[in-house]
Amino acid sequence: MKSEKSPIFGGDIAVRARGNGFYYAIQQFVSDKIQARRRRLSAHHAAWELAQLPDYLKQDIQWPPTSDHEER
Repeated sequence: MKSEKSPIFGGDIAVRARGNGFYYAIQQFVSDKIQARRRRLSAHHAAWELAQLPDYLKQDIQWPPTSDHEER
């Protein structure tokens, strides 16, 4: 196995190995990270859009949410 160094940060960025299992594990890891980032960005954007609503609509939907309940 060979590791490749990042030209910018100097750290290990990838490992070359034979076999499909390793490739699919890396692919799944990257896919999970991309999906998590998209979910965070989507939630952030939705919160920003809700913050732009007029006050009477914010009161109707009780925005911003209160922290009276515990998140599960």
